[in-house]
Amino acid sequence: MRRNNLFVRLLLIIAVVISLVLSFLIWTNNQRYERKTDTETTTKREETTSEQGNFEQVYLPTQIINVTKNKQHHLIYDHQVSLATELRDTMKEWHFGLARNSHQNYADLINSPQTLQLGYHDFISLKLFGKVESQSVLQKATRDRKFTRIIFSTDAKLKTVYFIDDTTKQIWQSKVSNAKSSQIAKLIKAADFSTTIRQKYLNGKLRTFYDESVSLTPYSYLINRRNENTYISALLSDSSNSAVDTRESGGKTIYYGGSYRNRQLTVDHRRDQLKFVNNTTTDLPESLKALLEKGFTAINDVDNPLTDVRYFGSDENDHTVSYRSYVEGFPIFQQSDFGAFEVNFNHTGSTINFSSRTLQVPVPSKSDEVVLPATLDMINQLINVGYTEKQIKDFAIGYRWVPDTDETDIVDLKPTYYVKINNHWRDYQDWLADKTE
Repeated sequence: MRRNNLFVRLLLIIAVVISLVLSFLIWTNNQRYERKTDTETTTKREETTSEQGNFEQVYLPTQIINVTKNKQHHLIYDHQVSLATELRDTMKEWHFGLARNSHQNYADLINSPQTLQLGYHDFISLKLFGKVESQSVLQKATRDRKFTRIIFSTDAKLKTVYFIDDTTKQIWQSKVSNAKSSQIAKLIKAADFSTTIRQKYLNGKLRTFYDESVSLTPYSYLINRRNENTYISALLSDSSNSAVDTRESGGKTIYYGGSYRNRQLTVDHRRDQLKFVNNTTTDLPESLKALLEKGFTAINDVDNPLTDVRYFGSDENDHTVSYRSYVEGFPIFQQSDFGAFEVNFNHTGSTINFSSRTLQVPVPSKSDEVVLPATLDMINQLINVGYTEKQIKDFAIGYRWVPDTDETDIVDLKPTYYVKINNHWRDYQDWLADKTE
């Protein structure tokens, strides 16, 4: 009998031990699973936040103009903080109503005293602006609008925001609430760069003319040339894990990926320029908003840093959108043949041209301030050597990307005027040299 009791007790002890072991395994497995789920959720949230943050940065306005009480126009900038970003965050707190046709006079509004103007170099979509500013009423509007400029009052009567098409001179207005003019005035007062300008038309486009010579600081930056393997991984990999084929051709390497070799990445090692063709994307964007959204998705997939990249221009007929890097409020030219990115969509696929050269950190510049002539003086120089005003399609003050002669990993950014003639952007001094040589 005693043996039977001992045997039963032994069986109970073994059963309890097994039960405890199983419980421990279940508990620890659940904890692992829960930690994994939390990590995946956090990672996904961070990626979404980063993408939205990039989107908002890329579609910031590129010019901020303050119109004073006496109707003087001043281009302003703040070297300490991004004024455009601060304004965007302030406007997110406003409540926008529907945008309706306005009967305001265009010339009067452009010269209206005590106003702030936020300018884009090319057309932007009102619905897309609503997305940037997290304004659901604008995003859900029945009809989208195209505009190039935003104007609102800087005095206590900040109740209306105007969206202006400088080409057609059409104006739309949106009533706003919860807008505090004191916040805007504080940002304007903090701006540490201001220069007097005049806004005039050149071949149908309202552009910023500098009344007097402008002194700008050159900059030098340490640059990063990203390894092409980074782009192969980001752009050519797919769920089928198909092999990547390679072909060399005249100083270029072409990589083929995808199930049917329907993705190609061409790397130009001499100029650090790349072209990615994706023949799986054949849908054409049907609106400006769709073009700008698809353009952003394309450049975001490349995985280059987008902090200093801004929207520069678009062509709805050609389904093309371009982006440039900006420094201290001015665009960089000659970073590549096309800027930072150029995206095109057609019926056979999409094409992204981009540079592997990205700005990292500023380093002390070796150059003194550069004095640029007044805009009319610059244009007259071009006309005097044989160009006509009709040939000058566009211009902008920007930075010329010049590789440092002593350090291959440093680039010098030198202020100058860039002028668009024959559909090409070039330093105005290069255009002058073509005629005088």
